[in-house]
Amino acid sequence: MKKIFFSLLALLLTMTITVSSTSAITTRAVIGKPTLKIDGTTAYCVGKYRSGNPEDQISITLTLKQGNDILKSWKFSGKGSALISKTYTVTAKGTYTLTLSAMVNGQAKSSVTVTATSR
Repeated sequence: MKKIFFSLLALLLTMTITVSSTSAITTRAVIGKPTLKIDGTTAYCVGKYRSGNPEDQISITLTLKQGNDILKSWKFSGKGSALISKTYTVTAKGTYTLTLSAMVNGQAKSSVTVTATSR
């Protein structure tokens, strides 16, 4: 009887430890992506960020620049994800950069920058 009790206790402890360790493993698909398209004198600026956890507090900033000059900056916050989609009038010819910066639960993430040229 004692042997059965200890065997069941050991089995129960093993199952508890296994369940605890597997539930602590979470997969997060972090996606941060800016998109910049220039059509004539209109810049189409899109910034998307998804953390993979619907409970994360996300804050993003999308910054449009020509050279070192900041032309426009937009901010947005959301839970789990954030999206900004804006247009901006640009000059007929020029090279522009769009940078997406993000914070997840107050921690800064790596910025992503894309470039486009108007003709």
